[in-house]
Amino acid sequence: MKGIKLFLLSVIFLIGCDQEKPPAGIIGEQKMVRVLADLHIMDGYISTLSYSDTVRITGKNYYATIYKKHNINKAAFEKSLKYYTRQPALLDSMYSQVEIILLKQEVKLIKIQQDNLKKPQVKQ
Repeated sequence: MKGIKLFLLSVIFLIGCDQEKPPAGIIGEQKMVRVLADLHIMDGYISTLSYSDTVRITGKNYYATIYKKHNINKAAFEKSLKYYTRQPALLDSMYSQVEIILLKQEVKLIKIQQDNLKKPQVKQ
């Protein structure tokens, strides 16, 4: 009898600890983090441009390029974003990872800028 109770308790524990798996068609967490980081970089770039119809159209093409890079489409991204926004703690954790990626990119860019400033200028 003691063995059956232990077995049932173990089963209940395992079921309770099982994380809910995302539904079909949802981009995995780590891939979504990389997509979000790329999209935020693109948003930053686009925000530096003067707004016009050309920029709006070009911006759509930039986003399509990011989707293609990650082998996803806009519909899959939007469905996944909707899914993750319903789980604020998870989305917050994901955005912490996005922030780390963006900070690393910023550090790389600053280093490149500093290296370029150190190079002797060639007179023409």
